Amino acid sequence: MLLWSVHDGGFDADTWYWGALAMLSLLAVTVLVVKPWTRPLRRSAVAGLAAFGAYVAWSYGSMTWAQTPGQALDGSNRALLYLLVFALFLILPWTARAALLALLAYAGGVIVIAIVLLARLASGYQLGELVIQGRLAAPTGYFNSTVALFMFGTLLATALASRRELPAPIRGFLLAGAAASLQLCMLGQSRGWLFTLPLVLVIAVALVRDRLRVAAHAILPVAAVLLPVHRLLGVFKGGNSGAAMTAAAQTAAHTSLELCVAVLVVGTLAAWFAPLLSRQPSVAVRRLIGAGVTALALAAALGGGVVATGGHPLRFVEAQWNGFSHQEPSTPTGGSHFAAIGSGRYDFWRVALDAFRAHPLAGIGQDNFADYYILRRRTTEDPLWPHSLELRLLAMTGIVGFLLFAVFLVGAIAAALRARRATGLSGALAAAALLPLVVWLVHGSIDWFFEMPALSGPALGFLGMAASLSVPRAPAPARVPAPAQRRGPVLASVPAVVVPALAVALLAACTVALAFPYLSVREVSEASDAAGVDPTAALHDLSVASRLDPWSPEPDRLAGQIALLLGSYQQAERDFRRTVAREPGGWYGWLGAGLAASALGDATQAARDLHEAAVIDNQDPVIRTALARVLTTDPLAPAKALAMLSAESGV
Repeated sequence: MLLWSVHDGGFDADTWYWGALAMLSLLAVTVLVVKPWTRPLRRSAVAGLAAFGAYVAWSYGSMTWAQTPGQALDGSNRALLYLLVFALFLILPWTARAALLALLAYAGGVIVIAIVLLARLASGYQLGELVIQGRLAAPTGYFNSTVALFMFGTLLATALASRRELPAPIRGFLLAGAAASLQLCMLGQSRGWLFTLPLVLVIAVALVRDRLRVAAHAILPVAAVLLPVHRLLGVFKGGNSGAAMTAAAQTAAHTSLELCVAVLVVGTLAAWFAPLLSRQPSVAVRRLIGAGVTALALAAALGGGVVATGGHPLRFVEAQWNGFSHQEPSTPTGGSHFAAIGSGRYDFWRVALDAFRAHPLAGIGQDNFADYYILRRRTTEDPLWPHSLELRLLAMTGIVGFLLFAVFLVGAIAAALRARRATGLSGALAAAALLPLVVWLVHGSIDWFFEMPALSGPALGFLGMAASLSVPRAPAPARVPAPAQRRGPVLASVPAVVVPALAVALLAACTVALAFPYLSVREVSEASDAAGVDPTAALHDLSVASRLDPWSPEPDRLAGQIALLLGSYQQAERDFRRTVAREPGGWYGWLGAGLAASALGDATQAARDLHEAAVIDNQDPVIRTALARVLTTDPLAPAKALAMLSAESGV
């Protein structure tokens, strides 16, 4: 999970595919060692696991009705990855100590990432790779997912820092890490995070055990963000690049690091001296302290909200609400991205609901939103997903997929909440393990987090851990009477043979489903690297990739592009025809086929192909130019078209 976090959130296929195979290997070993069919699990958790498995199976089934089966296969394999993560964490025989170590390892890893990022910002080293348009994009490469990742770290670190079972230096380190993570949340300037933060905090407070203690420990990280908030927001004022932004980022990072050190010292000392106060306060005193902490938290939240909204929170909310239906986001004129209004999400959600209304039962097919949206869009954006977990489920897998995933969540959360009621450390850790899921569900309702393994992995994995904690031990087997023994072996042999065999069959099927697409992705990656040096070798790699994954359009699309640049127009046309067959809703395949046909002298066929590309994407200037010139004496040359596309995309 931490490796995914520092590799663009695990978003790239050649990153999450190997992660899925590694997770599958871990699950296989765990199944052989733990033998989960012999271990008691809560019925609600087992029901949730079964519903998740049914959802993944339904997702694979959507390949039969999806317009682009290759995209449905990739999306289904990603869903399978999350199923593997959840199943692995569910079947492990967690103890409170093991769960504490796992949560500490993850939270500590996120903290290290945060501190390294602050150090890099303070040094100004390769700032353009970290900050884009004045907002922190690293390490996931996407502002909102980066903020969600550090919100995971903030909540987990704060909850764990309140545990007296941990040594004082570790508790101080966790508080300092919570401060660093929260500061980076502010640097990411995600409006989705700001809007969903109140609900996330309310649910988090309702979930955690020892709320007063956790709230008291949250004071230091919150103070460490409120004190330098103007400097944190000042990074955005510095612009996209140049000396101004570098100076602003360095100033903010230096201040943040100094405050983190202060939180480390104060938090460690407070944890050391806390046991000296052996006398427990009375109920009245605890209530008074609780009221005071609550008042401080509300004041801090209100103060932060006022600052983040430019001193006019009501006007800010009104402007955001009115701007929600804008087709394009505006350029903020204030001192932060929080002041921007308008969003493309309104249009994304409109089309997603349209897809659900048109295909209510089964949806349009897993991960087939991009081609559906581009024909119906009212913006210039090209989203791959609807930017909402609920609408993703409804649009792509229909009401069936939505209900299956909902049953999974209800069953798993019910088991986790039952574990939360356990006394002592076990119940507290079950509650803490649910905190990433809260961010993933609430913030993910208005963003695309499902597609980020660095977010979905911890959210669903720790949900499985919480559902598995405090499961009662199986009672010792009773002595079986002699009459039952005479017919018992026949019945007893069924689970002893069938269940392991079924597990092996499922693991083998998962291996096939993941391995061949991964090998294809690797061949495409190697071909991309070799295209400029040895295009012949690159074309051979792409041919292998196309055979390894007969549904993916990517190998033939890249092969067609290379062939166009080489002047092998007949091969380019064949490659792009296969691309169109695998992805009829993709404009690039039609454009490439049209360019190849035009270069071969078949202007009529080229016009038909380019017209199809223009129907799919009527806004791209390269398609319009090629179509306007195809029947003239000066058609657009393929190399010129590809150069224009490269300039357009900045690649």
